[in-house]
Amino acid sequence: MTKRITTTLLATAASLALLTGATGTAMTSPAAAQSSAAQSPAGAEASAGAQSSAGAVPAAPSAGCGTEQKPGNDEKTLTTADGERSYRINIPRDYEISTPLPLVIGFHGNGSDGAEFQNYTGLPTLPAITVFPDGDLNDGKRSWQGAPYASGADDVAFVADLLDSIESEHCIDLNRVYATGKSNGGGMVSVLACNLRDRFSAFAPVAGAYYPQSTEGCDYSTPTPMLAIHGTGDATMHYEGGHRQGEDYPGVREWIQPWAEASGCEKTKERQVGRKGEDVVRTQWTQCSAGKEGDTQSHSPGKSGGSAEVELYSVADGGHVWPGEVVYSGGGYATKGFSATDTIWDFFTSHPGTTDGPTQTSTQK
Repeated sequence: MTKRITTTLLATAASLALLTGATGTAMTSPAAAQSSAAQSPAGAEASAGAQSSAGAVPAAPSAGCGTEQKPGNDEKTLTTADGERSYRINIPRDYEISTPLPLVIGFHGNGSDGAEFQNYTGLPTLPAITVFPDGDLNDGKRSWQGAPYASGADDVAFVADLLDSIESEHCIDLNRVYATGKSNGGGMVSVLACNLRDRFSAFAPVAGAYYPQSTEGCDYSTPTPMLAIHGTGDATMHYEGGHRQGEDYPGVREWIQPWAEASGCEKTKERQVGRKGEDVVRTQWTQCSAGKEGDTQSHSPGKSGGSAEVELYSVADGGHVWPGEVVYSGGGYATKGFSATDTIWDFFTSHPGTTDGPTQTSTQK
């Protein structure tokens, strides 16, 4: 009963935040940052690292700085070569036209949409502009490039157009542009890391669907900050890999290993990070040649500014879910003592990196 009431309260609070645009403010205070660090798996260490890295890399204002924008959560459309595409965008209540904010793009799973994804992740509460695009429809379901059931739409081009539009019309920090996603959306993050890495600072898939199409032709030569979260009890996309949709897919460790090798990492370090009663293991690839102290040549996405670290969080018995979900996010066990959103934000804020700005004109409605 208590658990159900708590979940309901969280969902109500998240929905209210989306409606009012009341996001980001509380997290910017030192007290809130300290509280968030205490609840996140990396704790104060990650929070301190995030502040240090953030301070070392100054903001890079996008062309949209100075443009008036109304705070809130809205649905918009974008005209692309494949036709009209839709997305949701959340602008924090305290948005200022001259203050560049981080940008987080979140990708939903197969059969879902951006609105559902933003609701169960709680990502719009971050002190950032958050965008949740909708996958292309195929047989009544929305999906993303990188899976055997994808519609065939050029989603990489769509995301490039979307970035062009957002960065041209909003005050974005081009040194802090990030991508995350769940399941097929996690597979889309893999596609973007392979094919559009110059537009992002770091990547973080959750319960990713790493079909062969998600890494096809991938060039792993550029060090790239990468974090993955996956449940060992995921019955949809098995932790150790498996066969689905007529395709063999790798386990999450096999999928992430090339990114560790791209950063020149030689060893791994593991430690328990879950709160009491939770079994979560954080694996960090260490002794990486890319991004070592004094190395200004290797950083995501292959540009100066910091390190290209690789991390994996393994949630014991975790299902095909978003850990720490605000509302239902998928089948199987969903821990409440470990937050994917907090963990990803810690990783993102500690991994700024230069990105390419808009390259072409996009039409937004």
